[in-house]
Amino acid sequence: MDCYILNVENFIAPFVDEVKNYALDGYYKDFSIRTKSDGSVVTDIDVLVEKKIIKILNKEFPNDSILGEETGFTKGTNDITWIIDPIDGTRAFSQHKPEWGVLVSRIVKNEISTGIVICPVQDIYTAVHNNKLITSSFDYEQIEVSDKENYLISCEDNLDLLDVLSNEKVLFRNKNQFCKDIISLGFSAFDGVITSAPFAHDRLAYEPIAKYIGGTVSTLDGSQIGMFDENVVTLICKSEKVKKNIVNVLVKFDSKIKIA
Repeated sequence: MDCYILNVENFIAPFVDEVKNYALDGYYKDFSIRTKSDGSVVTDIDVLVEKKIIKILNKEFPNDSILGEETGFTKGTNDITWIIDPIDGTRAFSQHKPEWGVLVSRIVKNEISTGIVICPVQDIYTAVHNNKLITSSFDYEQIEVSDKENYLISCEDNLDLLDVLSNEKVLFRNKNQFCKDIISLGFSAFDGVITSAPFAHDRLAYEPIAKYIGGTVSTLDGSQIGMFDENVVTLICKSEKVKKNIVNVLVKFDSKIKIA
């Protein structure tokens, strides 16, 4: 197993480069767009990026299971599963806006061991494996957690929070900004991020990154999120202290938080 872990570490950095370049190439090509049964949009580049990632993973780790958003589940022969969201922010991608990303996570024995987030157009990326930073466009050595009492929260603007948090220090942003907000959380102006995760693949890749910087991933009341829970409004914070203070603000509101 030690040899296998080392193999994964050596694999990740070139994998990030290859996927970033492949997805970026697709972004600048003509592509078709369709609406799925759940109302979300998908392009043929989503499928091509996912198939590319699967091809790479199958070559390097033929015994691992793979779950892709567009192509479904392929069962392997061990207890390792890779989760792929080939284009998180397909609507932005389809409109030729830069705020989209590729999310890949790896689960070993029901533990999220690896999180990879790549935003090709913005050329930002971070990959964490077994709580070790493998590659990143950010300098995570500069992480600082403030002791201030008033926290700046980046909140997805399609959530039903505009009224209840109108008096708090909250910046409401388009969902497509969240790849960047979350992986730069360690040293950005934001202390926390609130975003929706309709599916597990929308958030799993972020969890190892948040934990690497000493941060937390939870529901808005601070509870733990189940591995494959769906339709979760997620709170990602810089630290346990930040989480506690933000949760104390959120619980003041007797309002059902829902995805608009």
